[in-house]
Parts: sequence; C-alpha cells; structure tokens
Amino acid sequence: MNVIIVGCGAMGGAVLSGCLEKGIWKRREVKILSKNEKSSKEKAEKYGVFYIKDEKEIEEADVVLIAVKPHIVPSVLDKISKYGPKHVISLAAAVTLSDLSKKLPKETEVVRVMPNTPASVGAGMTAITCKDNVSEKFLEETEKIFNALGETVVVTEKELDALGALSGSGPGYAFVIMDALSDAGVEIGLSRKLATKAAALTLYGAGKMALETKKHPGELRDEVTSPGGTTITGIHAMEKAGIRTALKDGVLAAFQKTKEMSKK
Repeated sequence: MNVIIVGCGAMGGAVLSGCLEKGIWKRREVKILSKNEKSSKEKAEKYGVFYIKDEKEIEEADVVLIAVKPHIVPSVLDKISKYGPKHVISLAAAVTLSDLSKKLPKETEVVRVMPNTPASVGAGMTAITCKDNVSEKFLEETEKIFNALGETVVVTEKELDALGALSGSGPGYAFVIMDALSDAGVEIGLSRKLATKAAALTLYGAGKMALETKKHPGELRDEVTSPGGTTITGIHAMEKAGIRTALKDGVLAAFQKTKEMSKK
C-alpha cells in the first residue's frame, strides 16, 4: 500500500506510529508531505519513512491521510484535488464529509475518522463515518487500520462529532485527572513517581474493568464503596467540589466548540 500523510502532527504521528508498530504499514510504503520540504524531511526522519516535495505523487497514492489542523484543510484539498486522489481519510475535527467532497473529484472516496492519541500505544478509540458511495473495501481497510490501534465504531457524522468531544478530547481530560490525583498523592506523602504511577494504573484498571465486565460505572462504583468507608467519603468530597458537573461541562464545551468550528 502506498500511503501519503499530509501534515503528520500529533494525531497523524500517533496514527503513523501505531500503524508502523502493528505492521499495518511498512516504512517503505509511507511518505510525508508537510508545509515545506524542510518540515517534510524532519518528520520523515523522525518516523523513519520517506517524504515528498510536492503534491504530484498523490496520483500514485492508494490512500491519502489528511492530518492537518481544520483551518488548513481547504488549502490542502485545493492542492491535492487536481491530482485525483483515489481514497482520502481525514482526521480533521469539524470538517464535514460535505466540505471534503466539495473540493475533491467526484470519484474520490472520502472517510472521516476521529481517533485519539492513545492510538499510538494500541489503545485508541476511533469513530469512523462516510458517505454511501464509499466502497465496502475502503471502509473495511479504514477499520483495519484503526482496529490495529485500538477499537473502532462506525457511526453517523453527527455521532462522530459528539464522540470527538468525548473520546477525541478525552485523553486530555484524563491527563488532567491523573495529574490532580498525582498531586494529591504527593501531598499525602508519596513520591511524585509513585503517585503518578498509581494514578495512571488506577485509571487504566478502572477503564479495563468497565469494558470487560460490561457493568454500569455506577454499579462498579458501588462495589468499591463500603458503608461509612474511605472511598465514599472521598467521592462525597469530590462531588461537593463539583467534579461530576465539571467533567460534563467540559465535554459540552468541547462539543459546542466543534459546532462553532464547523460553521466557519
């Protein structure tokens, strides 16, 4: 497979790292096109792949992965459209299938995906959406790529935007929670290294329990909260401080931002 990655920032790099690690792509199959030749070369050297100097090689690509900031996508599409990309996967938030299709040839198959950065360690959550004219083969190939980086769900475009605010931005929320738990651990006498490891493994383990047991989070919470015990006392203090509302408000704010961006 001949893959060209346009941009390859944090998210694109996470996908590339994961695909190379899992053997989905071979290094010789991947080329990077960034904002200029110097940037393209630097990114290619970072990941041990190749780079291209201009958009003409798009003609030979099996898949073009667009991994640039949303506001840059229109200019990228203008540059690559004349070279007739066969298959395009866009990672850009708030850039709709309609926006993408308008600037690409009618025969180009376009898929939108919303991954998250844990894809780089094989624990990603990726939402996938596409129009009806996308072939089953290309959709399956897209799922194969992102299933190797974690788990995928095929959803409507509306659901994808909502998942962007939850799972797409979610690692950022989790790192804030992890950092706060680590700070608390240090305050009660643990070393920073031990506190951070304990916080990270606790979040990881709780998530794994929820997925494997398929129990509601509330049920799992009840299992660990003994009457009059330490856990329920801690939860009470956190909820009194507004942790539940703060998390909900964060997701809603991120979703609102997505809607605002898509209107521009």
